[in-house]
Amino acid sequence: MRDVVNCIKKYVEITNDDKFKHHWKLLSHKLIAGVQNSYKKPENHIVKIIESIINSVGTFKTQGKSLKFSIKTNSIFIHGNKSYVEFSYDGNNTKRELGDIIFILSIVCNSKKYFEKMTINQVKKSKDVSWSFSSRSAKEQVYLLSRFPTFKGAKNSLIPSNEYSLPNYLGCLGSHGLLYFPGDFALISSKKLEVLLSKKSTISLYDLFKLEMETIQTIMCPFCLLFDYDIEECFYFFHKLIHYLPGYYRYSPFVCNLPILGNNCIAFNSYDFSNKYLLGHIGELVYAKNIPYNSSALRFLQVLLNAIKRKAENDRLENILNFIGSFYSNEYANSDDGSGREENEGFNYERGSIGIIHTIVDLEEFNK
Repeated sequence: MRDVVNCIKKYVEITNDDKFKHHWKLLSHKLIAGVQNSYKKPENHIVKIIESIINSVGTFKTQGKSLKFSIKTNSIFIHGNKSYVEFSYDGNNTKRELGDIIFILSIVCNSKKYFEKMTINQVKKSKDVSWSFSSRSAKEQVYLLSRFPTFKGAKNSLIPSNEYSLPNYLGCLGSHGLLYFPGDFALISSKKLEVLLSKKSTISLYDLFKLEMETIQTIMCPFCLLFDYDIEECFYFFHKLIHYLPGYYRYSPFVCNLPILGNNCIAFNSYDFSNKYLLGHIGELVYAKNIPYNSSALRFLQVLLNAIKRKAENDRLENILNFIGSFYSNEYANSDDGSGREENEGFNYERGSIGIIHTIVDLEEFNK
């Protein structure tokens, strides 16, 4: 347990380092450039927009100086048809794409992954700062990414065809990226978006702001109050609490009042998103050492990455194979997580397209 506490402490420490802030700003610039390029092109096809964003991000790395750490962001785009899944909606079987971009953040300590968060994001473009969800297809997409009904990969989809029933504990396993002119984007968890759409079919950037202001709650960690914000003491009692109440973490992955690994799935622009993403506030906790996490979502991610790997091997796509190799270059800290297992579950794809942006925050070596 002490090594987890030390990992958390160092993660908090590096967030104030100038190099960490440099990576945050650079990622923001790259995302903005990708969105701006998509608005300049005459094509309005969403696949071209996603490809523009992914290509703009590319691969880049920041190395800490005063503190020993590194941050590496890597992105890939898998070309082809959309990655469709099938599920039940309004009593009927329907088919929608799973999402456009998967954002993943991995926190590495002593060459092993200690934490990992993920969100499956659907991108929607507008000409101003408002977005309409009046069409049936838009409503189905919000339903899929907010509730995650049991689904399976459609025929010829990149998504394997087995059935998946994914929990959405923290409410941000699915999200929507809202692009707006002249070249920026906001983000909201699909679960919160569904709440907004219960009153109207078109939302604005201001609606996101109002929703965040209405839902902000100042929750003081009782253990922080008891132990004067001592992370080690708080984590010890939190660990004891979730041993007896394992469902507690679904509402708050950490009780400590920390600037990292929180749950804030609304971002108003690229800078706001990049900051929250790198701090671990965006997405579902799909892996954590010594803390309950969404193992079903992790399992699905591993199956999807294996499908992508097999596609890359068949098509001899070295850049994608390098991406998969980089993703698994650090093992998960627990030996029983099943990472890297080769599976052939319902694999039937011909083509599929999806973008993935993966960031590794490597805290490097420290005493356990």
